[in-house]
Amino acid sequence: MLQGFLIGHLGGNAECKTLNGKEFVTFRVAHTNKWTDDDGNVHEETTWVDCILTGNPTVIKYLVKGQLVFVAGTQTLRIYSSKKDRCMKAGLTINVRQVELLGGKVDEVPSVLYNPADNSSHDVRKYYYAHDFVNEENPSATTELVSRSNERFVVDGGGWVQKLENEE
Repeated sequence: MLQGFLIGHLGGNAECKTLNGKEFVTFRVAHTNKWTDDDGNVHEETTWVDCILTGNPTVIKYLVKGQLVFVAGTQTLRIYSSKKDRCMKAGLTINVRQVELLGGKVDEVPSVLYNPADNSSHDVRKYYYAHDFVNEENPSATTELVSRSNERFVVDGGGWVQKLENEE
């Protein structure tokens, strides 16, 4: 298995798509290497990576152009013929297992949530994902969790965490 890890900025808003009845999210991440050569000239080289995330996670609303993200997953390399340039090209794709939002405002979701039904605690990553609740047999299943300060959250069958708005 080829694992890929990437930190970069989104080149555009993430898009939810459907193929053969299965939902997935696509987005592109740019990573720029900058360096100075021996003569003092500054160079930079940007690599674009296509990212595919299965399902339709609630985190999609945060995957907007310019957002700095950390992405981890399995990577594949594709080689194709460019009609525009009339040459062979290569592209990198990551099948995303983790996506973490970097920078920006304080997270809405704490790193630990509790299940009031059995008082169990569950780690929640900064990228709004709780692995304990992935339910492939029933992806529409949801579980309600609370933070230490009694804020309410819901986790869907894909493991994605979302804050519940206060009901008044």
